[in-house]
Amino acid sequence: MDPMTIAALLSLLGAGASGAQSAAHGGNFFTGDPGGFSQQDLLNPQQKEVMSKLLSGLGAPTGAGLDYLQGILSDDPGAFEAFEAPFKQQFEQETIPMIAERFAGLGAGSSSAMNQTLGQAGSDLSTQLAGLRANLKQGALSQLGGLLGQGMQPTFQTSYQPGTPGFLGTLGTGLSSAGGSAFSRLFGG
Repeated sequence: MDPMTIAALLSLLGAGASGAQSAAHGGNFFTGDPGGFSQQDLLNPQQKEVMSKLLSGLGAPTGAGLDYLQGILSDDPGAFEAFEAPFKQQFEQETIPMIAERFAGLGAGSSSAMNQTLGQAGSDLSTQLAGLRANLKQGALSQLGGLLGQGMQPTFQTSYQPGTPGFLGTLGTGLSSAGGSAFSRLFGG
């Protein structure tokens, strides 16, 4: 053997030793890597923590935000009382005194017209609250759907890593090819 071939073989053997050490990291220099499946996380640790909290809250009635959504969607009167309280307070503190002032200025402070106007204002308030309640329910349903949709998203991706033949496989392929070429040249090709 010439010195260049010996040097090349020695360098390959040195690479083979380091390749054998790296076999634990996904392959072997001499025999190759058979390939296989691997999974990569699609979420970072913070996103995993948020998803875990959201999903655990969906199954249990302990999540404050989820309790609120559940109360709205179940028509629980308590859930709407807190929502309606500021509107009712504004009606009592601003609308009723304004109507009473207007009729008192006309000298009709206890007339049936004033009572009708107050009744109409109360009816308008009820209609507005019903509309707001419907919008609130629709929004709660959308939020819950969004949370459920996030919970259904994959959290990892699976991929296939093809195998590699390694030195011996490549050497075998090369020798086979060389042998086939030599055979063709010798026997008529």
